Amino acid sequence: MGGKGARDVSQQRTQPGPNALRDHLANERTLLAWVRTSIAMMGLGFVVAKFSLLIHSITHRHVHVVTESLGNIVGIVLVLSGILLTGLALLNFERVRRGVNAGEIRFSPFLALAVGGAVAVISLLLTAYLIVTA
Repeated sequence: MGGKGARDVSQQRTQPGPNALRDHLANERTLLAWVRTSIAMMGLGFVVAKFSLLIHSITHRHVHVVTESLGNIVGIVLVLSGILLTGLALLNFERVRRGVNAGEIRFSPFLALAVGGAVAVISLLLTAYLIVTA
């Protein structure tokens, strides 16, 4: 079984070069940064959606229905955006990983542009929420 002709499976694998290894590690760091961003978006969405509950518990007054509804809508949009961002980040990670393995990495600004657009839309929703509830 373990004769001279048998090779260890780990010896048959080719080790990535230093540039490929750096690229894979950078890709992983980028994925983790996007995941942290999505967690922050989902956390903010939860806080915005439950903000009327906090106001009610502090002031012991009911929050206006429009305020509560808008807060829920904006909060849900933020949470859904965070979920979508996580999915897009995973797809981007896999795309870059395959590119590094194949030796052909192509830059795609799609994820950054999508997040920028989402932040712009969410900022407009938050601005409208603040104007309506002021």
